[in-house]
Amino acid sequence: MRLIYFSPIPADSYAQRPHFLVQALCDQGVETVLWVEPYPTRLPQGSDLRRSRGIYTQGTPLDDRIEILSVPALPIEPLPGGWRLNRHLLWRKVWKRLTAFAAAGPTILGIGKPSALACQALRTLNPVVAFYDAMDNFPEFHHGLSRRSVQYFEEAIAGEADLVLASSTYLAAKFARRGVRVEKVANAYCMASLPEILPSAEPARRAELVLGYIGCLGPWFDWPLVLALAESLPQAQLEIIGPQMAPLPARFPANLRLHSACPQTEGARWTSRFAAGLIPFRLNPLTAGVDPIKYYEYRAAGLPILSTSFGEMALRDAEDGVYFLDQTHDWSGLVARATARRLPAAELDCFRRENDWSRRFGRDSPFAQRIFSPSPSQAA
Repeated sequence: MRLIYFSPIPADSYAQRPHFLVQALCDQGVETVLWVEPYPTRLPQGSDLRRSRGIYTQGTPLDDRIEILSVPALPIEPLPGGWRLNRHLLWRKVWKRLTAFAAAGPTILGIGKPSALACQALRTLNPVVAFYDAMDNFPEFHHGLSRRSVQYFEEAIAGEADLVLASSTYLAAKFARRGVRVEKVANAYCMASLPEILPSAEPARRAELVLGYIGCLGPWFDWPLVLALAESLPQAQLEIIGPQMAPLPARFPANLRLHSACPQTEGARWTSRFAAGLIPFRLNPLTAGVDPIKYYEYRAAGLPILSTSFGEMALRDAEDGVYFLDQTHDWSGLVARATARRLPAAELDCFRRENDWSRRFGRDSPFAQRIFSPSPSQAA
């Protein structure tokens, strides 16, 4: 069995859901993978000039069976005839490689980002089984022509794929309303990257109260809330670590420190300093579909979580270690309650086992069974 995978992120970026999905398929018998790198599917924006390529060059190790296919493209896909121009001018070698790869044996087609090229592959390469992994509400990243273009290709791909995976309850409901075959497959974390669980169930004693965030600082990051939190808790130190993908506030309180993106391998070093993890996202149509990986990262580290009530986080509560910043004005009392108790070692061990990527995409997962044991209608 072979796999063509249209990735939503570069292979060399931080190891995320696509990396673990593809590796799981390799571990279950896929002999070779053609990883198709993402190309621009929206019109250019001024913010593109602020973006650093550093977040995409993390040196993430890949299985030797994975071949990387880059896709040259002009950023004109949303324009009338734009993708056809790319196809005729720039995609001939790409399409030749795709067709040759698919012709070499039975092929699974996985699509992690809606695009014209992925849609064309779905319709013409005759895969044994095809799936669309909706890890985000992709159209909501864009506006105008770009949004309509991404939405068109997403609807076409979801309607023609054998299975749609949805990373959140919101996304599962979105695709279920369209009558497609959808399976909710939540996010997870690579638990092997975390330190060993200590036997003590008592909270760690720290000289200072550190509230921390590790992740992308995009337009969805609620800076006004974070600044207000820092000013209302002068006894706390706020540590914000991540790549800057949107404009930053002009001034920061003295107890808030902003750090550039760190290597993924250093995440555990940061979380070991935190008394609680922050997930301060805005509430909007984009975040409504998000199940943040940070939840699994923080909770697997034994941390309580201070979050806004967006997306999948809104379905969690104190039993899940989640405390909502946007549902109270008593932030001092909220932080005190959140940090008063940590997960006992046995519960922490159970959380790690149940929320590792191997549980989502491993051999015994519903996803693997659907892919490797397709229904008669899929196999026909």
